Amino acid sequence: MISKTNFFKIVEERRSIRRYKRFDIPQEDLRKTLEAARLAPSAGNNQPWRFIVVRDQKMKEFLAKSADQDFIADASVVVAVLGDPKTAPYWFLFDPMIATEHMVLAATALNYGTCWIGTLADHVPENIDSVKEILKIPKDLSIICLVTIGVSNERPSARPRKSLQEICFDEVYGSESWVNKPQNGVMKY
Repeated sequence: MISKTNFFKIVEERRSIRRYKRFDIPQEDLRKTLEAARLAPSAGNNQPWRFIVVRDQKMKEFLAKSADQDFIADASVVVAVLGDPKTAPYWFLFDPMIATEHMVLAATALNYGTCWIGTLADHVPENIDSVKEILKIPKDLSIICLVTIGVSNERPSARPRKSLQEICFDEVYGSESWVNKPQNGVMKY
């Protein structure tokens, strides 16, 4: 049986990490992280994602410069997450992000830090052609994001989050939130 406590602890502990220690991630940990992404759900089970695992230091430095995010070069691994518009014309942007979140949570469960970066996505055109050329990405695939993975060299505090009352409504948008209302006299979590 899967421990609910462990899952929610992983979600709670996940942070965007921008400082990494020099460390080679064991192949098995990287495989588990990518396997979690592979198992993500997708519309019509089209699985419109592809992943390029970048470990070469010069390539990571190129990606860091291209994305204007210096910390990318310090991560053990950078994963370029791609989407295939031919496979899933309406979902090629969304489904790879679900896979990305699976990857991020798996890495967190394995005690690695991650950060997803959208500044090299196809909808941000600066430098995209040179990145596609260097990574040999076919023109018909889209870069959705980059994900850095490594051993964290920082422990940032949790960032403020909106309350459930602010973002959840009962039946229709704008109605009073059901979140803090007791059900049968007992609060449910």
